[in-house]
Amino acid sequence: MRKVLGVNISHNCSFAYFEDNVLKEYYEEDRFNKMKYFVPEQGEDDYVVEHGGKFTYQYSSLKKFKNINFDMVVFASSDRGHIQIEMPIIKNILSQVNCKKYFFIRSNHHIYHALSGYYFSGFDEAIALVSDGGGESKFDVLRAIQSLFLINKKEIKTKYKLFTSHGYTFFDYKEKLDKFEVSDNGIDCRFINFDVCARKYFVLRHKAGFEKHQEGQLMGIAAYKDKGTNLDKKVLEIADRAQRETLEEFCDLMERAKKYSDCKNIVLSGGYHLNCANNFKIVKRYPEYNFFVDPNPYDGGTSVGAAYYENYL
Repeated sequence: MRKVLGVNISHNCSFAYFEDNVLKEYYEEDRFNKMKYFVPEQGEDDYVVEHGGKFTYQYSSLKKFKNINFDMVVFASSDRGHIQIEMPIIKNILSQVNCKKYFFIRSNHHIYHALSGYYFSGFDEAIALVSDGGGESKFDVLRAIQSLFLINKKEIKTKYKLFTSHGYTFFDYKEKLDKFEVSDNGIDCRFINFDVCARKYFVLRHKAGFEKHQEGQLMGIAAYKDKGTNLDKKVLEIADRAQRETLEEFCDLMERAKKYSDCKNIVLSGGYHLNCANNFKIVKRYPEYNFFVDPNPYDGGTSVGAAYYENYL
């Protein structure tokens, strides 16, 4: 019996235990420590995090696995910019589990989103479309905000990625840049200097006066535009704009998917697909496709995808 542990060390830190490719247990650390959206740095002394040192936080989730000997531990991250920033977290977790070996690669964030949805979907083959806030980087200044994968039981192929430099200095242009595309090792890559989908939600959420992690509130109030409520009209206009524009931006990705495969099974993952209202509109717009939305599309689900990825190593 092969035992694999997937670990997400991004926000919503989580652990997924697989036995012979079957998910047996799943935990999110913030359910134990009551620190919502918990990231591992929150459990450490500020000085240790800022100046380096040994991480010592004891994970309550890992106590569930104290009697298990893992064949492999696979780590997922939101890419903190350098492996040396990730390693103190990884070493601390490895000190609290019994395992033969581990695997970690910074650039697999979107793959793990895709595989989480694929695992739960039950599809034999699928096109996986990932839209999130930029959980992986390229050249440390570009953030991947959308990806497209072709997946079956034997392989996963990355076909397309959309990168933004917004907030960074790689593309220091005043004009809007949206036509720069290249092929990198068989992967079509598009580079832009503005925000779409989930990253646009970050910007508009802030503009509307909501706090971090309150994108859901912005999504929710969009339905109240023109309903005669007492809610701030400017805020409602921002919310409506967020829904309308990001829906069309996702549909651009959907149209690209048609160019890569005739498969009719579509898996949606990444934090953007917590947006139930737009998910429903997507399904209605493309009735010829079989859609499956990852039940855990935010970063917590990447531990599931990481563990399942062990099949493809």
